[in-house]
Amino acid sequence: MFDQGDILETALRGAAAGISFLLALVLISGEVRARVKRLGALFTFSVGVYVLTTGVALEPMFGPLLVVGTFFAIVATVFFWWFAAALFDDNFRWRWWRIAPLFLLPVLHVGTEITPDGLVSSTLLYIHLGINAVLFADVFRIAVVNAGDDLVDPRRRFRFVIAVIIAVFGLGIAAADIISSLYSIPRLLHIFHAATIFTMNMVFGAWILTSREALFAEAKPSALLGVGAASAASAISAADRPAYDRLEMLMAEGIYRQEGLTVAGLAEKVGIPEHQLRKLINGGLGFRNFSAFLNARRIDDAKLLLGDPANARKQVLQIALDLGYGSIAPFNRAFKDATGKTPTEFRKDMLA
Repeated sequence: MFDQGDILETALRGAAAGISFLLALVLISGEVRARVKRLGALFTFSVGVYVLTTGVALEPMFGPLLVVGTFFAIVATVFFWWFAAALFDDNFRWRWWRIAPLFLLPVLHVGTEITPDGLVSSTLLYIHLGINAVLFADVFRIAVVNAGDDLVDPRRRFRFVIAVIIAVFGLGIAAADIISSLYSIPRLLHIFHAATIFTMNMVFGAWILTSREALFAEAKPSALLGVGAASAASAISAADRPAYDRLEMLMAEGIYRQEGLTVAGLAEKVGIPEHQLRKLINGGLGFRNFSAFLNARRIDDAKLLLGDPANARKQVLQIALDLGYGSIAPFNRAFKDATGKTPTEFRKDMLA
């Protein structure tokens, strides 16, 4: 029989799961089928399953389906990691190390369940929790690092919301999992756990729904990626045209080659507030981050320099420094993202 605590916890978990499943449905609906929306739907769905399967009163009701539910609950952190990486990194790419935790975490969980209590079981448990902590830490890094480079205002604000969720909620869940594995948790803490997830789902859902289009819109840079400045200028409003003309003049003079150039520094040279320049580059030109805006010009220059026989003996590092990169690594990364080849490979093909 359910007591009042069971009923309250079940109600909270049911409401939280309902919000999660509704968010998943909203994210996969609509005309735009962006990858980040699909990953967001996968994450919110897994949160709903996690909320239901971790309830003391609800767990016995799942029967054989508990195995499937447990899998989604275990890998919810992985889906959150994927979602955050795809949302905040416009150059998100699938790599083997992104896929590995999806298989590793369930294996560790099964190992913990089938081994007798002791050193082996405890070691597997702490490895499992350690991987979750690393994924949470990487989401925090992704959200905070380069936040100033982000030109999409709702997404910039969302970065700090995610950072707070990680710092408060993620670490709290990790601590609760450790404590529950070692000690018996009072019913009140189970209710508090359910209430916390319900509250976070409400906040998370409200934020996503009110900022959905801006958060998940695809980048469509036009001015500097082959369509031509004239085509981009036609979409600039009359009020922004003077600022756009000054920006184009500075870019033509090569300001994009200045090492350490920031949005604030460029806004000062253009003579407009920083928020106005962010809106101009994002809304007017279609770039979602400042680095992509600079790289569009820098990579075009790099192609010319690398393909010029007169520069055949010039080191790639020197070319990178001349273009405004502080080191060779970001230049190599940006060049390969844009062309599919490293600068050295590109030069070899051009000069062959």
